[in-house]
Amino acid sequence: MSVITAWGPFVITILYTVVACILGYNAKGKLDMDKVENWSSSGNTLGIIVMIFLTGAGNVSSYTFLGAPGWGYSRGVACLYVVIYMAFIVYSCYLMSPRVNRLAVKSGYRTQAEGIGARFESPFLRILCGIVGAFAVIGNSLVQVIGSGNILYVMSHGAIPLWLGELIIVSAIAFYVYKSGLRAIGWTNVLQGVLMFCLSILVGLFVLYTAMGNFSIGDAFRTLQEVSPQHLTLPGAMDNFPPIYWTTSILISIFSFWPQFWVWASGAKDEDTARRQYLYVPVFYFVMIPMMIVGLVCVFAFTEFNGESTDQVALQYCLDNLPWWITGLLGAGILAASQSSAEPQFHTSTFTLTHDVIAPAAKLTPEKEGKLQRKLLLVVIFLIAYPLSVTNPGELVNILLVCYGFIGQLFPCMLGVLCWPRATKAGAIAGLASGVLVVALFNIVWPNPLFVHAGIWGLLVNLPVFIIVSLFTKPASEETLRKFFPDYIMDQLYEEVEEA
Repeated sequence: MSVITAWGPFVITILYTVVACILGYNAKGKLDMDKVENWSSSGNTLGIIVMIFLTGAGNVSSYTFLGAPGWGYSRGVACLYVVIYMAFIVYSCYLMSPRVNRLAVKSGYRTQAEGIGARFESPFLRILCGIVGAFAVIGNSLVQVIGSGNILYVMSHGAIPLWLGELIIVSAIAFYVYKSGLRAIGWTNVLQGVLMFCLSILVGLFVLYTAMGNFSIGDAFRTLQEVSPQHLTLPGAMDNFPPIYWTTSILISIFSFWPQFWVWASGAKDEDTARRQYLYVPVFYFVMIPMMIVGLVCVFAFTEFNGESTDQVALQYCLDNLPWWITGLLGAGILAASQSSAEPQFHTSTFTLTHDVIAPAAKLTPEKEGKLQRKLLLVVIFLIAYPLSVTNPGELVNILLVCYGFIGQLFPCMLGVLCWPRATKAGAIAGLASGVLVVALFNIVWPNPLFVHAGIWGLLVNLPVFIIVSLFTKPASEETLRKFFPDYIMDQLYEEVEEA
């Protein structure tokens, strides 16, 4: 093996990160990033193209290029749950994002926790939602950081250990997100999105051809059916992903409106932009299909794989069987997927902790908050996310599923913000606290009882508590509710109250 063949892929992968750093560093333009609204929401300047890539690339992460093929290889069609749940997320965001943008522009609610706290007239609930949301997002960021370490470890033939690879990538992200905030994320995600979309299709075709001698997906599945039919049915090749867990893992995604979705919607220049982006984002999610097929093909085409983690199987197969330049571009594409998701996760968790936890508790002025939020970014990345990722707590997809369980507990609060004026502060606090407690117990003490996702168990407790307590407690003031609900609804409600 020549030096170029051996190290060319690694060089291409690293060069991509350098380009991303340059682009992200220069993204801020003339905006003053010490102002809260500029670093966090880009001053509401993001147009439809940037919003499409911000959302699309931001949701296509390491699990798409590493975790999903890894699950395809080890478990089989269980990995397809990702395709379905992303469709549901898009639909939820299509409905919610325009309302979120309206609240951000008219009332200045730039984070999910701030909007919830204002709706329920509760600083305590704002802090509680901020903590739950921030740490769920940080947990999700571990997927990206660990994926980045896997990429550089495989590409360097083990010369760069996982901990060092993770440190290199989080340092690069910190460099340009610290400088340019949400604008850096939007600009780099355009580059990353184009790269990911093209490479997933190219790599999928190359893998099919090297394994089958043609581009027939049907032939590949027929071969898989002959070699390992259990990969094509649930509960899968490892017999640990029964249909009920597959279904409830999809179901929890329907109720998960992540804090970064609120931040992205608030950064759009208008409601129409916040809505229209979700008409085009689903096209971007086609990048998942080729990579899942790669994982399934590896079941019969890469039987000699003996890597430390199945998350490395797709990358290792390409490194062994594809032209070096294709593998290098794939490495760059996987880093693009990791960075495009890690960037908004670090950014949102930092913004939420600053804006919704520290600033209200310490009563910081906007000027002090603006200066603190960028410094806190470094704390979140280097003292929380990076140390946790070094412990390598589990497979990428499993980490993601745990995070969905916690973030899903904010759904009743979002119902109160967008749909149900009668919801009260006491109901929201009681429901959220009980739901989070159940999710924690059903992840740590009794993992997913009866194969039902822990997040669904949490909602089965959270929602009834939220509704019942709300019906027996006093709602928010009319002045507050009119900020969140249209006049025709409020006029009708208070007219009915007066008549009663």
